[in-house]
Amino acid sequence: MSLTERIPRRHRGTTALIAVLIGSTGIQTTSAVATTLFEKFSPVSVSGLRMTTAAVVLLLIARPKFWRFTRRDWLSVVSYGVVSSLMNVFFYLAVDRIPLGVAVTIEYLGAFAVAMFGVRKFKDGLFAVGALAGVVLIAGPTFGSTDLLGYVFAVMAAASMTGYTLLSGKIGSGTEATAGIRGLSVSIAIGAIMWSPATALALPHMTVGDWGIAVFIGAVGLALAFSCDAFAATMTNPAVVGVFFSLDPVVSSLVGLALLGELLSASAYIGIALIVLSGAAVTWRANRSAAVITTHTEALQVIRTAQMPQTPRE
Repeated sequence: MSLTERIPRRHRGTTALIAVLIGSTGIQTTSAVATTLFEKFSPVSVSGLRMTTAAVVLLLIARPKFWRFTRRDWLSVVSYGVVSSLMNVFFYLAVDRIPLGVAVTIEYLGAFAVAMFGVRKFKDGLFAVGALAGVVLIAGPTFGSTDLLGYVFAVMAAASMTGYTLLSGKIGSGTEATAGIRGLSVSIAIGAIMWSPATALALPHMTVGDWGIAVFIGAVGLALAFSCDAFAATMTNPAVVGVFFSLDPVVSSLVGLALLGELLSASAYIGIALIVLSGAAVTWRANRSAAVITTHTEALQVIRTAQMPQTPRE
């Protein structure tokens, strides 16, 4: 029995939220650390180093038997590897040119699109819009950069995040060969290979300190964070996870306050409140829906059992 199956349906929404929070904390913390390498290396090289160290960590832990992958498995891991690596590279290119808050906000539009595509009820759409409004309020005061290319990179990161959000649930729920983090480890390795030329340019100039940062941002900001995102997607659906990803700007703001002493504006705190309320509402509805499904399934099992012909006693 997989870890997903061991968690009761009524608790899976909360579990997914916690997983996204852990992943978001890892991503935002390591993003602040990764910018220190931009003075020596290009954002593409830093992203390549991040994926390479993450791939090594994941492959050592998962030890996937890729020769057992089916054609569908390979399609899944390659698609996820390409999309996630593009999202990383475009995001780092954007952060190098425009404020972090702006880059995070624009990138979130990709997850927001998935959340809106998955809307089945008007209330769910309102929660997604509420989360988006919160993100805009957090990043609003930072808008003002005139670097058009930075905005282009951020939009491309958002487009990649759309695919990332949709594929996260499939990467850990395929066949036994790709279950857990096995498929994820191969996907990240594929992404690392894609950008290996840029990584190779940085290697001759790496110091012990640089390697320490590379391992940290790879292990925590990618291996751990992406594993949490993939797990969260198996707990619920891409639309719900898309709303949960709105927590990224919240976590980014809190990390900035804790590590950099950056005070937030009043509108930013209102935005945080909006996102927290929207996320709480979505979590509650996800748990409630799961509980209803569980109750319905159990009722059907009782009815079927009652309708089964009884074996007469001898």
